[in-house]
Amino acid sequence: MGQPIEVERRIQGEIAVFTGDRSLTGQDGAGYHADDGSTANGKLSAAVAQRFFDLDPAIDYVYVAYNHVMARRPGGWDEGALDAAGAELERFFVFYDGRPPDDTDEAPIGGEGAGVALAEIARGLSDDEIEALRAEHYNASISYLRRTHDDLWIFGVEPDDGPLAYQAGQYTTLALGFWEPRIDDLTEDLDDDQRRKLARRSYSVSSSMLADDGTLLDPASETAAEFYVVLVQSDWQGTPAVLTPRLFLKDVGDRLFIGRKSAGRYRLDKFDDPTADVIFLSTGTGEAPNNRMTLDLLHSGHEGQIVAVCTVRYKRDLAYLETHEELTDRYDNYTYIPLTTRELENEGNKVYIQDLVKSGKLAEMGGVDLDPSGTHVYLCGNPLMIGLPEWDGDTPTYPETRGVVEILTERGFTVDHGREVGNIHYEEYW
Repeated sequence: MGQPIEVERRIQGEIAVFTGDRSLTGQDGAGYHADDGSTANGKLSAAVAQRFFDLDPAIDYVYVAYNHVMARRPGGWDEGALDAAGAELERFFVFYDGRPPDDTDEAPIGGEGAGVALAEIARGLSDDEIEALRAEHYNASISYLRRTHDDLWIFGVEPDDGPLAYQAGQYTTLALGFWEPRIDDLTEDLDDDQRRKLARRSYSVSSSMLADDGTLLDPASETAAEFYVVLVQSDWQGTPAVLTPRLFLKDVGDRLFIGRKSAGRYRLDKFDDPTADVIFLSTGTGEAPNNRMTLDLLHSGHEGQIVAVCTVRYKRDLAYLETHEELTDRYDNYTYIPLTTRELENEGNKVYIQDLVKSGKLAEMGGVDLDPSGTHVYLCGNPLMIGLPEWDGDTPTYPETRGVVEILTERGFTVDHGREVGNIHYEEYW
């Protein structure tokens, strides 16, 4: 019983790298030395390392991170040792009627019966209880999934009772039960009531923007809501994340919860001028709502300039890059400006969105004047980029580090806040 892991192998000197098709630990990883007792911590990553140490005494160090296992073998690797270690990882989740393959009386590590028992202890619920909770709470299925890389996925979520009703730019809730397993080895201290509840998080609705045949997508044809999600281990305060470590174990066809109500002031109906210039500024997955609004503008034949800027660490973090490049080629009034901060060419020359706005390069690169009388600016992502103000009635107090909001207000822009529908719009649920 149990499903084998598909494993790719490669050698880098004394290090062999094994890459599997499922996660074994969180992205931060864990390292283990042979014979120092470090594998006695009960973690899944430790069990993987111990398997390698038991298999080959020449292996003296194992590092496990997400779906990668790196094993050091002083003196190097030959094909026999490499194949044996790879095969051991392939069989890690394979069990035979609760007994080890050699049919001895030795208890299996994580055998089928033991696995079920451990799962029930960890989650505090039986399989039957879990299936009942899923049936009670889940109201949607994952209809498609695009893995940009291990930590950045695009999900299509199709509700059971028809498409999600929302306006471009708005957000809704995704949720999975606390009873669902996590990709990392974190043990959560859940009481009996909490483990039966849903772990929730709000996500803006994104869009593929282009249909499968390469034409501009018709927003009315979408049956699934698209979400652009990064695997989060903890928030800025160090509190462990509860949803994405569960969500990143899911696949097409798996069930989850989606909120049937959408919300948010971050919408296109803040203006009705088809000639206005529209600038979307985002960091990371903050471009999700901007994608959906871009689609609506292009589909409606918007006449003004549309400029989208997104800052990420590496180029690989731009999941929609090819789509934006295609749209830039196809539409004279659309420009996409991707910025990266950690690529080699950025060493000593990082450019952030605030820098583009302040220096005037945004106007130059995007072909816009940044004239408050005919421009609307939408901001979503890192609060430091936005420069989220604190409000005392209608009076804002800006953070010490100047963000885009303060820079633009000094140029005559006004903030969309309260009863004031200005021309600076920012997402507030971040």
